[in-house]
Amino acid sequence: METFLRIIDRSSEWTGKAASFLVVVLTLAIGYDITVRYLFATANFWAYDITYMLYGIYTILGVAYCHYMKGHVRMDLLYSRLSRRGQARMDVICYLILFFPLFIILLYKCGGGAWWALVHGETSHASVWRPSLAPFKIAIFFGLLLFFLQGIAEFIRAFTVAIKGDPHES
Repeated sequence: METFLRIIDRSSEWTGKAASFLVVVLTLAIGYDITVRYLFATANFWAYDITYMLYGIYTILGVAYCHYMKGHVRMDLLYSRLSRRGQARMDVICYLILFFPLFIILLYKCGGGAWWALVHGETSHASVWRPSLAPFKIAIFFGLLLFFLQGIAEFIRAFTVAIKGDPHES
């Protein structure tokens, strides 16, 4: 079990850190677009598509890392007043009622959408460039899958604390 949890943690960490470099590419693309548009009065037909795709991929590939680092916003009004074991029990309940059902639906729908885009060659209609949406949708599915796996790892940790009372070390 320890190895499984470590693999998930390292995958989330590596993917999140690697995805952070997409900000550089995104910044360069936006900077190029602004420079060409305002200094040379030339329109780019690819800038809008590239920016929303890069930003979407950057964001979705970083959510598992954010979850691993406990960076998501939490409603602390009641939660912070609970004992460690009480917090773990609350986490287990929330994972079972909210997280897992939502992510099963998201993975099913996004996986189907990514598969359809790949098989049918779906393209963007946002600009005249019309790039393929398959890489974008596959990245979204992959990011959601990593987030789901990180959620499983955190659920196992919370469940262990809820049952045993001591933290799960990995």
